[in-house]
Amino acid sequence: MHRLFLPFLLLSHLLALPVQASIDRQQERDHGAPAQTLQMITIGAVRNAPDGRIIDIWDKETRFTSNQSEGDWIRVSGHFPDQRWQPLEQAVWVHRYYTETFQPRFTAQRRSRPPGINRYIEINKSSFELKVIEEGAQQRKVLMKTIVALGMDRCLPKERGGRCYYTEPGEYAVRWKVQDDEGIEWCIPKYMEKEYPEDIARGQRCFRGAIGTHALNIGKSYAIHGTSNPASIGTRASRGCVRARNEEMAKIYSLMDVGDKVIITE
Repeated sequence: MHRLFLPFLLLSHLLALPVQASIDRQQERDHGAPAQTLQMITIGAVRNAPDGRIIDIWDKETRFTSNQSEGDWIRVSGHFPDQRWQPLEQAVWVHRYYTETFQPRFTAQRRSRPPGINRYIEINKSSFELKVIEEGAQQRKVLMKTIVALGMDRCLPKERGGRCYYTEPGEYAVRWKVQDDEGIEWCIPKYMEKEYPEDIARGQRCFRGAIGTHALNIGKSYAIHGTSNPASIGTRASRGCVRARNEEMAKIYSLMDVGDKVIITE
């Protein structure tokens, strides 16, 4: 996201983390809050009870604290508007599949392959082909390839919000991984409401399994994920994300680690 002065911003961010963490912990102790801090790893629904009524939609990287859980549901005890912890008196719950323990983003990640072996994804927009490639000291091989759907590469009409959606060529990286065997729940963000007027009118904002069961976030609001619309594969149909058939996405998910490169070409 931050292309300008990235080294400076990253250094400043890392240096500020211990100080901010200390402030957060002190504020939590002062209010009787727990030390456990989590964050959303994707857009997700916030409910008034486990599997209850949707009362809000939280963006990815929304940070919060928790002191209670019931099965797969986590009760939110407080959050961090304006980077300051505040308690929540209302009962607010989120599903654990959409959360992770808060930690600095730029940390070393455990690898699932031997040292010296690298993997990356190549996506060719012209052929709609995705390849997972492995490279070692003396070898380069394609582990798998499949056809995917890409961003529509156009703007919607004004009556539908007028937003433009592209899958932009460039070099990305796997930032985090999401798996939900019951189907990842995708929710309509507030800025997309004009694109789904019928769903909003009948109160349906979230759709379980709309993006399959596996997803890789690669930055710039993009993800490589499954789909509930396999007929779209091989076309320009998405809001910028890369869609794969669910069975192929499970393979891609298993082969890739956080930090692996993703290269998108025309």
